[in-house]
Amino acid sequence: MADYSESSIYARIEVNRLIDFKNHIFTKYNESEMKSMMESIEDMGVTDPILVRPHNEYEGMFEIISGHNRVQACKRLGKRDIHAVIYEELKDDSAAELMLIETNIKKRNLNDFKISEKAKIVARRYKLMKNLNKRKDQLSDIERSKFNELEKDNPFNIGTRQIFYYVQIDDNLTTGLKDLCDSGKLGVKSAVELSYLSDAEQDVVRSFMLDGNKLSYHKANIIRKKAESVEISIEVLNDIFNDKALKKKPEKTFKISPEIIEKYFPDLEDEGDIQMTVELALDQYFSQSS
Repeated sequence: MADYSESSIYARIEVNRLIDFKNHIFTKYNESEMKSMMESIEDMGVTDPILVRPHNEYEGMFEIISGHNRVQACKRLGKRDIHAVIYEELKDDSAAELMLIETNIKKRNLNDFKISEKAKIVARRYKLMKNLNKRKDQLSDIERSKFNELEKDNPFNIGTRQIFYYVQIDDNLTTGLKDLCDSGKLGVKSAVELSYLSDAEQDVVRSFMLDGNKLSYHKANIIRKKAESVEISIEVLNDIFNDKALKKKPEKTFKISPEIIEKYFPDLEDEGDIQMTVELALDQYFSQSS
């Protein structure tokens, strides 16, 4: 994570002077997780200070960058104040949001999130970096220095292809299909294929899947190609799933041994991420070979 220590101040701040970050994209703790945090704070106090910046609209108030759950736990416990690090020079909203993403990922591994949440986080960081890169000259010296550090960083341990997949899912996949991703009924690569359909067509596919039809990547790819010439409907989907030629052509599958996973993917747990990494490596290998 980028270091802003030269522009920070350590202090205790009253919890009633703290306001949630306006573009907070992370899911807050559920009741069970919150109670566990409250018990920890009662036993040991807040061992890790929250991160804040002066609020740009309300004088005397502070915007939380990291520590939303800790602040909520302290409020519920009746705590008057909390230990905080104040970043007085962190005035750019995009730079502050990048810091929010970094600190949350440091505390909560990306693989702890649902696919739709993961897509939102990855896509948001990508867009923030792109936005800041266009206007480096508008940043303060400290913010510009830290942005240059962030450009070299890869907090998610994923490649360019995976980033593209997640951006595509976040931008174009309907909420209904994102829910199927989160429940494990729709794979990441299949979701990317379906994200090219119109919202209405995606709703048709969702209804078809909820009727008990399993959708493989192979069929999702066929649906995407079919949508280039016809509107996807239940009838079209039935034709695709009942195509005898497709049934006679079994899908090719392969397994990766646990040893290879441990050697090459120690930081990746999601099967979709591993599959995308393998695909990217093969793309690079065959492009170099040719």
